[in-house]
Amino acid sequence: MLRIRLVVLLGIALSIAPGASAQCIADSGRELRQDGGSLLSGIAHAPRNAIRPRNLEWELPIAAATGVLIAEGDTPASRQIQSLSVQQTASRWSNVGLGLELGGAGAAYVFGCAKHRDGLRSTAQTALEAAGAATLLDLALKKATNRQRPGVDNSSGEYWEGGTSFASGHAVASFAVASVIAHRTHHRWLQIAVYGFAAGVSLSRYPAKQHFLSDILIGGT
Repeated sequence: MLRIRLVVLLGIALSIAPGASAQCIADSGRELRQDGGSLLSGIAHAPRNAIRPRNLEWELPIAAATGVLIAEGDTPASRQIQSLSVQQTASRWSNVGLGLELGGAGAAYVFGCAKHRDGLRSTAQTALEAAGAATLLDLALKKATNRQRPGVDNSSGEYWEGGTSFASGHAVASFAVASVIAHRTHHRWLQIAVYGFAAGVSLSRYPAKQHFLSDILIGGT
């Protein structure tokens, strides 16, 4: 819920930002409606797209790796982390890292509006939309699986036990932002940087004992 509030509050703040002109707000509203339609269309076509050969090429390895982690890897790996200071440091970093991604996208939106740089504004807006949409989908997945988090009574990650572990919301939101930026830029170094940063934010949820490795893998995917 904290991530949703952050995205919503950030969106409100951007809407009333002094540098955001009326035209910028109008353009943003139009794009938001278009992107909302694209999201609904994507969800509707997801079952068909999931069985296309070019998608199965990466879906099947991810599914196999997830199954192996759930069956054999998640619990032993989680129980390797016993240091409370390591957990606190990793948790702090993951929160700060995700905040930097969302805050950076928000700042880019305001700057793009103020300087009439439509490409920058549109990319930043799409990144925030992606984070918000992905977070909502992640909440639905959490509700459907109810997996216990690793830090709860030395949990082994049981499903349908009232938890919120599967999938990692930090990984979901972080990679949503990174994927938008990576697809909107032609700079290879920037693509590597944003994906690397998202990976750092996501993987830090493991030593923080907030998520199992399979939660992070599916969230990032």
